[in-house]
Amino acid sequence: MIMKRLIAAIALCLPLCMMAQSNWERPDDGSSKQQEPKKEKKEKPQKDNGDAQYIMSGAVPVVDGKVSWTTDIEVHESSAQQNYDLMLAFLTKMVKESNQLPESNVSLVNKTERKIAASIREWLVFSSSFISIDRTEFHYTLLAECFDNHVTVTLNRIAYHYPEQQNKVTIYKAEELITDNKALNKAHTKLIRPGSKFRRKTIDRKDELFARMAEYLQNGGEQE
Repeated sequence: MIMKRLIAAIALCLPLCMMAQSNWERPDDGSSKQQEPKKEKKEKPQKDNGDAQYIMSGAVPVVDGKVSWTTDIEVHESSAQQNYDLMLAFLTKMVKESNQLPESNVSLVNKTERKIAASIREWLVFSSSFISIDRTEFHYTLLAECFDNHVTVTLNRIAYHYPEQQNKVTIYKAEELITDNKALNKAHTKLIRPGSKFRRKTIDRKDELFARMAEYLQNGGEQE
């Protein structure tokens, strides 16, 4: 009987002895396990915003509550009279171009102060196809002030006469259609309707005109 108890006691001790001499260890319940560092999410490259130039701050400047663009064109070694003559020639030709309406004209000149005012009425085309055309009458004023070596041109008093339905024309002022608070969303990250297409095309036309004027003046007029 005593021998059986001794054998049983030795048998119970054997696992403990084996564990002490082996690589056994208590299971980890996870409380002491170091967490693997989280992998940083790679930011997706932002897509190029084709409307960036139209939503940027200052794209449509407002002066005294009115939309108004001004450019100062440097014309080296030129007199005020030379610049006046060139600008008058440019505007006289411009009001006869194919996109102009009959009402376009050089309305006033001040030969003494060398200033020229033109009332422009032209077509501004948004889209065109064989079966339809989306366009508006674009009304604005150009004021050119000519000095020695430079000319200042202002484009303002902008309005749109837009044929939305047959025999119905809606008149919009630029201030109620293309300014930041009218043509952009609250975050100023994208264009919104209805002003989006008007803002794009107006900025494009302004850029085109100012560039043409600069080239004309700096080249001494159109080259034959």
